[in-house]
Amino acid sequence: MKFHFSYHTDYETYLMEQNRADLTIASYMMEMTIFFAWLARVHPHLELHQIGYKIVTAFIDEELQEGRQVSTVNKKISALKSYFHFLWLKGYIGLDPCAKLKRRPDLKEEQAFAFTDEEVDVLFQTIEYDAAAKHKEDAYLRNMALVTLFVWGGLRIQEAANLLWREIVWEGESAIIGISLGNMRRIALTAQESRFLQRYTERPGVHDSPFVFTSRQGEKISPRSIQFILNSLGTKAGLHVHAQKLRNTYVIRKLLAGYSRDDVADMLGIEQLILPDTVWDEVQAMRR
Repeated sequence: MKFHFSYHTDYETYLMEQNRADLTIASYMMEMTIFFAWLARVHPHLELHQIGYKIVTAFIDEELQEGRQVSTVNKKISALKSYFHFLWLKGYIGLDPCAKLKRRPDLKEEQAFAFTDEEVDVLFQTIEYDAAAKHKEDAYLRNMALVTLFVWGGLRIQEAANLLWREIVWEGESAIIGISLGNMRRIALTAQESRFLQRYTERPGVHDSPFVFTSRQGEKISPRSIQFILNSLGTKAGLHVHAQKLRNTYVIRKLLAGYSRDDVADMLGIEQLILPDTVWDEVQAMRR
């Protein structure tokens, strides 16, 4: 049986330009290959622009009926959402059939210590979808800046709420953030990690307040309001999102990058990094 994975090379290049992890790229490419093989079997004469929501959900339903685990099906959903969003961004299709496609509830994800790269990817896509649907560029950049500071900076929710513009120093396109609340420390963000914060910095009116993140009234945002934003995005993404889990994701990424527990504790501004035994065992296994 022959099948055609449309825009295969362009999509792979797009994923690399988005700085997706190598394993994520390989996973997405494999999942889309499986999808197009299924499509050739079930709808051999269907054109790319004819693929709609019903076609995509039929594929997902068949995977579930064949006994695939929810976590496996959610990876397929993530790949589909990423691919068709790419097609929509490039103008190859007029409507994104996966725009309203949601991940299936997964108890393992809810109880997990941190997010996987694929889940972070889904969260970022959701922020982008949500802002595009509402035509709110300011909300998009604020939410992306906020989430990236948790994931790539390891901020606490109170630190994000109290972050001041004067605490951010730019060195070219990279950012150095001085945390003054509680244990003082510095956070270094690469140009790639700080790109949304930089774009948010350039939005009109954001410097009217000394605080980086503000309420609709222009006052300092509260931790409760930040968690409300995260809850809302999580519901739309089909994920259980809270600030501590995003901070935990930062921890896991640093440990997998080779930093010691003491190093990561210093980065977090704490005396000792305490992890559940199962999490530490998993990190050690992945580092071997």
